[in-house]
Parts: sequence; C-alpha cells; structure tokens
Amino acid sequence: MDGREQELERGRRMFRRIFGPEYGEQLCAQLGEGEFNRILMCRIAPEVWELDALDLKAKILCAIAASTAAHQDVRYFVRAGIHQGISRRAMEQCILLAGLESGFPAAGVAKRLLDAAYAEHEAMLAGKTEP
Repeated sequence: MDGREQELERGRRMFRRIFGPEYGEQLCAQLGEGEFNRILMCRIAPEVWELDALDLKAKILCAIAASTAAHQDVRYFVRAGIHQGISRRAMEQCILLAGLESGFPAAGVAKRLLDAAYAEHEAMLAGKTEP
C-alpha cells in the first residue's frame, strides 16, 4: 500500500470509528474529493481525534458545542453522538449550554438540526434515502 492509500485508509478508519459503519462509509466518499479533503480528513482530523486527553464522547460533545456556537450544522456530530451512545438529552443540554454562552438563536438553530439529524439517521438505518 503506497503512502496516499495509507492516508486514505487512516481517514476511513477514523470516519467508521466515530460515525459508525453505515454513516461513516457515506462520509468516506468525501475522502476522494481532492487534495484539500485528503489533507484535512486523512492527516489533520485523525491527528486531532486521536489525542487522548478526552474520551470520544467528550470530543463529540465539544464538537456539537463548537458547531452550535459557530452557527454551523451540528447534524454531522449529532449522528456521531447517536452512534457512540450519547443520549439525546446530553446533546440537547450541550446545545443549551453553548446557546447560553454564544447566543440563543444559535441554540435554536442547532436544536432544529439535532431533530433533523435524528430523522436522517433513522431513515438511513431503515434503508431509506436521506432527504
């Protein structure tokens, strides 16, 4: 296996570990979308996600909080939380705390996206096409 293929495999392992086999496999499609994605998702992201001071659930909750505060789409990390067994209640409380500290409009948007992520995840597991 050459260096590029090793990088791609590292990215694939990361996605499957964090997001589960079904959703992780869908996300692996992004790895082949150019050098930028390969560098970000196969070099930088695994390096950060493999740090050991926080467990995986804490990292996902941090990502949900950061995405909420930055007015970014939290669905990606909510789906990781679902796969890792983080309760919906814990993710909602994470969004509330992020909203308190960054502004409640951000929390409202994130809560709607959390609901959408659950629906998308359930549809995927039921074998339906995602919206």
